[in-house]
Parts: sequence; structure tokens; C-alpha cells
Amino acid sequence: MKNVAFLLLLRYVTMGILYGCTLFSRVNCQSCSVITNSTCFDLDYCQTGSDGIDGLECYKQYLENHLTCTWKPGTRASNATTYTLITEQIDRRKCKRCKNILNTFHLIEGLFSKNSVTIWVVESDPNRNCSKAIFKGMPNQLVRCPPPSQISYTRGQGKLHISWKKGKNALQYLVQFRESNMVTWKTVRSDNNHEVTVSGLNRSVSYAAQVQCNPNSTSKRCQKCMWSDVLFIPPELTEVPNIVEFITELLPSGKQRFHMSWKYNSNVSGYSVTVKEESGEFQETFNTTLPEISLTLSLSAYLVRVVAFNSGGQSPAYQRKIPEPQNIDLPGQINVAACSNESFSISWNKSLVKNYTCYSVVWGLVHGNKTSQSFHSLSEKISLRGTLEPYKIYRFILHLRHNKSPCNLKSLNNSESTYGRADAYCVEGRPKSGPVNVTYSNVTKTSAAINWSKVPEEDLQGFLQGYIIHYRANDTSASSAITVNSSTNSYLLTKLKSKTIYKVSVSAFTTAGEGVRSDQIIFETKQYELSNIIVTVVCVISGILLSLCAVPISSRAFKRAKIFFWPNIPNPGNSNAMQEIDRSSPLEFSHTTAAPLFEADTDEKDADSLHIIEESSVMLAEIEQLQNEPVQSNVDPSPTKPAPPPVSDYTTMEFFHQVMPHASIATAVAQVQPGRQNDIELSTMATLKGMTALDYLKQTLCNVYSNATTAGNDTIDTVM
Repeated sequence: MKNVAFLLLLRYVTMGILYGCTLFSRVNCQSCSVITNSTCFDLDYCQTGSDGIDGLECYKQYLENHLTCTWKPGTRASNATTYTLITEQIDRRKCKRCKNILNTFHLIEGLFSKNSVTIWVVESDPNRNCSKAIFKGMPNQLVRCPPPSQISYTRGQGKLHISWKKGKNALQYLVQFRESNMVTWKTVRSDNNHEVTVSGLNRSVSYAAQVQCNPNSTSKRCQKCMWSDVLFIPPELTEVPNIVEFITELLPSGKQRFHMSWKYNSNVSGYSVTVKEESGEFQETFNTTLPEISLTLSLSAYLVRVVAFNSGGQSPAYQRKIPEPQNIDLPGQINVAACSNESFSISWNKSLVKNYTCYSVVWGLVHGNKTSQSFHSLSEKISLRGTLEPYKIYRFILHLRHNKSPCNLKSLNNSESTYGRADAYCVEGRPKSGPVNVTYSNVTKTSAAINWSKVPEEDLQGFLQGYIIHYRANDTSASSAITVNSSTNSYLLTKLKSKTIYKVSVSAFTTAGEGVRSDQIIFETKQYELSNIIVTVVCVISGILLSLCAVPISSRAFKRAKIFFWPNIPNPGNSNAMQEIDRSSPLEFSHTTAAPLFEADTDEKDADSLHIIEESSVMLAEIEQLQNEPVQSNVDPSPTKPAPPPVSDYTTMEFFHQVMPHASIATAVAQVQPGRQNDIELSTMATLKGMTALDYLKQTLCNVYSNATTAGNDTIDTVM
């Protein structure tokens, strides 16, 4: 903040030093007598104008005897410019001239307070450029009060607050302000004589302000009040710093490196970062112009606060906690024991005493406020006393400090390291609530899985030792219990009875005993295993599918077996021999007088069926009768014996035709009787010469066997 009082003090000290220099060095003051009515010095050649000396003002402070004159140099002033001040009191016929003044102010003494005075200030340079300014007044009426000292201001939420140090003479003060780009001032009056608050300002606009005493309230001690220097007040900072990085990195020896960086869109003078230990022992504020900070800290918890600021105030703060690292390995181990309901004893490794004598213990409730205690010790233990609460867990953290006695922190950055940590109860109790979210899953015929969540830490009232699972069947009053360790949150119950309702509850226990049981859950085991049902269904479906697939496969296999074991029998009536017999035989059967032996409605195109000939006494008698009937023939009775014919399907009939050219076979009809699937009767009408029907059948069966063997081999080759 701008310290106006300091600036005013510096100004007056400077004026005093310069005034002293003017008295004892170059300034030359001489008395002169009044010769004319205007002046004792010829100033006619000097001009007054806008580019020359200006702003001459003379006044005296309350209870002071000397008069102070100040002015503003001209536009052509340089380091070689000098000033001459002339005072004239005509009523006293007194004139005084002081030459070679180098500053823009001068103190005048020896004036008569009740006589008017005329004061000239002449600005001149080696080139004889000259300008002048004139002031007239009564010395006893030139008394005025200076502006207040120690002026400061802040702004925020659309308000501007200005305060100052109260003066001895002024009873009231005025404040004037305006927007920086405006000309017109607005004035407000202070009600308490040392501060004023202006509301309704534009937060994004900069302002200018001044403070002075109120001349109407000074009881004629100050005929005039001086305005303070103009205060330039920048716009408000309305945004919270935008955090870019907030990183903690674990370091060896129980330390962590903290780095944070941010951005801010408005023009600021700097940033203020406050880091405070959560225990409240120490905090440190770092002012920086850079938008980042890096620190090396111990493994305690800290609170970080960062704001941007300018001369008008500061931005809203960004705050965040650096948490205490959990589940980490620390360099050492401490032992904590409850001595009573009012104290704990803490001990550590003796080897630390050789290198450290300053320690700090941060302790308190794990979920509560913590306190810090610094101490100097030459031993490896200490006792801590305080008001302790039973059934609540306390945490103790031991820090090592590198500085010597006194052991209080002087800075947070790289000043201490964390050695060890431990939790303890002063008095342990039983858990006051059971595990939560108790459920069951994977229920089978003889087993079920039980799941649960931990007991809330605030309900444990001691260190958790494990869980007890209580369960019983609904048809019995006897219950069973199973104990598991503290790290287990599920268990599989086995050897249960099928189709039975079970009730289950879970409880936790500490060294003080078992706590409250959870709410019961109820489930029923299954009557059949799901796996057995699935296997049965799969088997049934598989059997159906196999049956559907086997029908076409078995049909094709049956046809192939039929071809192999039951080959085709050719129809003798289609042979060339039978055709020639039909054309050459004179025997014709009358359809009106001769009737066939057998009639059957069979398909003449059935060439794939096996026809079996059954002997009948009637059929044989008819065949013998046909053999004994005389046959007319023009064939030579003693023919030459023909050569054996080639083997074919019709070899037998062709052979008969060539051997017995006069024999003729009329017809052969095979009929399948309806209702007899395995019996096939062959009715034959033929005329045979020199050969019985049994011989013909014998020869035919031999050919059939030969063809069957050949067809079977072809079928086997096809299947393979």
C-alpha cells in the first residue's frame, strides 16, 4: 500500500536539507530598501506566460513562524536554471532578495505577520531567458493545515475504503474521488474523522482520490486545507487465481516436494502465498512476483492459500489442503503406549539422539483437530499429557528438526523431516455397530458366498481383530459361527443342506470383545444343482439333434447295404434270347382260354427288387406237361454243338437258345402279393426243350451270385 505519510516526511526532510544547503552554500539573500512603489528590483524584462514559471503558492503551518513558498518550473527549465525570490512589505518599507535558488521551494523568515507581503519568483538561465510569478497575501491569514498522514486504501465488492491518521487541528475531513478517465470530482465527508467508505463503484474501473481537512470545521486555526497527493487506485481483482499445477512428490528421509503454479489474467503487483501447518504451530507467507512456488516440506498436513494483489487490494483467495500422505514407508518407527486415561508415552530409536536434539510431535484424534508440541530432548522418549477420550483413536507423528535449541520453527522450507507415525487408543471398547452391506451371492445346493463391508472406523472403538459369521438353518435353533481375519470381507459357507432357508449375520471384534451384529440376511439353498439341470438339458437337445441328423445318414447307409447284400436281379424277359424266342416260337397263348398261374399287381419297372422263386407242385406239373408236348420245328434235329456264349446277365437264356433252338419261352411274370413283404412269387410260363425248369433256376442263381459278388465289391469301393 502507498504510504502517504512516509512520502510527506521524506518531502519535508528533503526540503529541510535543501533549505539548509541554500542557506550555507549558493543562496545569497540581501536586504534592500524600497525605492519605488512596485519593487526593489528591476523585473520589467521578465515575462509571465504559460511556458514560464507557474503555480507560486505561499503558506504557513499552524503554530509556525516561517512562510513556505512553492512553485512549478517552466517548460524551458534545465539543470542550469536558477531562481531568485524577492519579498517586499511596503508598509514596513522592507525588501529582501535571495538569489541562486536551485529548488522549487523556499522558506521565508522575518516577515511581519500583520502586514501584507508581495513575493516574486524569477526563473532565469545563462541564455537570459526569464519568467516570473507573483504572490500577494497577509502572512497571518496564510495559515493552512497539511493533508493527513498515513493514508491507505483498499477496495473490494464495489467499495473503496480510505483511512488516515487523525490530525490535531482538523475536526473533519473531506475525500474527493473520480474515475481515472473523468474530470469531475465527487466529494464525501468523513463522519469519524479518520476514514471513509465509498460504495457503488465500478469494479473494473480505476479511480483517483484525495484527502484534505474541512476548512469550515477548524475553528479558524486553518484558513486553508491542503489536498493530499492524488491516490491512483487500480481496478478490483475479482478472479481467483487459476491453478495450473498442484503437485506433491515424496522424497527420501521423510520429506515431500510441493510445487504449485497458477495464472492470472489481470495486471497485478504480485502474489501472496501462505502455507500453514494444519496443527497450527507455524505458518509462513511468501510474497512473489512469479506465478509459482516450490517448497520442501515434512509429511504433515498443510493448508495453502494464494491471492493476487495490487495497490488497490487483493483478489479472492484460492485455498487447498496438502493432505497427510497415507500408506507409505517412513524412515523409522515409534512406539506409543497409553499410560493412563490422561497420558501417552512415545519412544523411538536411541541412535537419533546422536544427530538430533530438536523434535516435534503432532498428535490428536485421527478425525479431529491436532496439536503440535516442540521439545528439546537428549533421550529417546517423551510423555504427552492431555484430556483424552476413551474408545477413540489418536495419531502421533514424530518430526526431526535440523536446527538447534530453541526448537521452534523459523521457516517451513526444508526445516524438518518426518521420522515415524503410530495410532493408539487410550482405552479400547467393543464395536458399536456391525459390518454394513451384508449380502449373499452364488447360492448353490450346498454353499453360499457371504459378503460385507468394513465397520465404520468411528464405530470400531478399538483395533479390529477380525469378523465372526453367525448362521443357522431355519428348521433348527442351533447356530454355527466362523471366525475370519480382519482383512477378509467375504466368505464361502459350505456343507449346507439343500432346499433349506438360512439366516446369516456378521459381527466385528476387537481386543475388548465382540461387537454388535449386523442385520440378518435370509437365503434358501437350491434343490438341484444348476449344473446338473444344464447337463440334462444339453443331453436331451444333443440326442434330438443326433436323431435328426441320423435319419438321412441311416437311409443312405441302408441303401448302400441293400446294394451290397441284395444286388439287382436282371429281368430275363428283356434279354436278346427271350426276344428271339418270342419271335421264333410258334406257340401262342390264347388270352381267352389260357390263364396265368398267378396274377399280381406289381410294377414291371421294378428292377431293383430281389425275386425269389418258390416251388409248387402245381407249377412243376404244368412245366412237365409243357415239356412233353410236341413242338413243331423246322430246325435241323442234329445241329452242330454251338460254342459257349460269353458270360453276361442273360447268359443262361442265351445258352439255352443256342443249345435248344426249337425251345421257346413264352413269358415270365413276377408278382408281389399284397400284404406279404418278404415273399415274392414268380409265375413262369415257358416252353423248354430238353431242359427242366430246375436246371434253369440253378443256372440263374449261379449268375445272380456272381453279379452280387461284383456289385458288393463296387459298393465297398464306393463307401470307402
